[in-house]
Amino acid sequence: MVNPPLQSPTNPHFFQPLLPGSETHLSIPVTFFSKHIEGKNEQKTARLISDASDRIWQVKMDGRRLTQGWKEFATAHNLRIGDIVIFKHQGDMLFSVTPFGPSCCEIQYVQCLIKKEDDNVHDDEDDMENQHISRKGLRQKNLKPKTELKLSLSYDYCFVANVTASNLKFDTMYLPKKASSSKALNKRCHKIILVNKEGNSWTLNLRFRESEGSYYIRGGWKRFCSENRQKEGDLITFNLVGDGRSTPMLCICPEEACSELMGIARGKKKTKKRRMWVPSSSSRQNSFVTLSLTAYNIKNSKINLPVEFTKINGITRKHEKIILMDKHGVKRLTRLVHDGPNYGRRGLGKGWKLFCEANDVLKIGEPFTLKLTWENNTPLLRFCSKVKEEPIYV
Repeated sequence: MVNPPLQSPTNPHFFQPLLPGSETHLSIPVTFFSKHIEGKNEQKTARLISDASDRIWQVKMDGRRLTQGWKEFATAHNLRIGDIVIFKHQGDMLFSVTPFGPSCCEIQYVQCLIKKEDDNVHDDEDDMENQHISRKGLRQKNLKPKTELKLSLSYDYCFVANVTASNLKFDTMYLPKKASSSKALNKRCHKIILVNKEGNSWTLNLRFRESEGSYYIRGGWKRFCSENRQKEGDLITFNLVGDGRSTPMLCICPEEACSELMGIARGKKKTKKRRMWVPSSSSRQNSFVTLSLTAYNIKNSKINLPVEFTKINGITRKHEKIILMDKHGVKRLTRLVHDGPNYGRRGLGKGWKLFCEANDVLKIGEPFTLKLTWENNTPLLRFCSKVKEEPIYV
């Protein structure tokens, strides 16, 4: 027997995560709006209902946006950033709304009947705290979410992520170290949900690197950027949302909600100069090079030397080994690996990590200076010091 084909639901629905800025308005996804609303209904007002209230909420529509009236609905239902709200279209611009917490469980409400203004006012004080008098004198329900009283949501940490050639190539994006102290993250949670402004979501792997004390996401970052038209050099402002127990979310912030943070990031991007190693007229000065650890170095277990540095100092393809001498005078013989276009770039192979640890160079982005000398015909790089100045990128 052939199974009948699946049919579209009678009542179409969509869901939206509540992002920063959702307190005052909420946008209906483009696809849903164009398919079920645009050109089919001339009403400028949507009506919202929920199982937690007897009231029908009138909310003004400005294009795809639910505006005037949405704030009152959200406040009455105690909705918070990180919640997920499902809208089921009942027809004639009437939506049945069901809110879910960050754990993707439906929020349960304690339902207390609201009394009229002329009811007996001699109630216990505890009862009065749980009641509300409607200005219209209508019989409603006071809304108090059970679930949210038990949760300790963290949704106040925002940061700007920079889309780089490196994190696109390796499909990996590191979160700022400050994110590690957020209550939204838990080392036992290995998944994270990325949500764009339209409410579409992508589930990625979440990992914690003990050596760096920071979280990183992978397995979907490149796809997320591609499908959201984010390219190398773009900046994305994320809001980290979660309760430390359920799967955390990284939600793209509306620009108006995080304009100050984005402005600071753009300012830093404009003023930050990418310096290259430039040869000097002094042969002695040419023997010094400043390097800085990157995520690429950690992942591939190698750190490259500037091409001009190796050329001017006579490090050629015939040199297969290099000596690394740490601040304690301990020498390590390490392979000189080939990398880059046509393998013309030389780098330090296995052994450089131990060298860095011996010199207390442990953090990504931490610059340090080396001096090149020679021991017989083998190049030797001696550790000089860590520096506070801007690193030289290679």
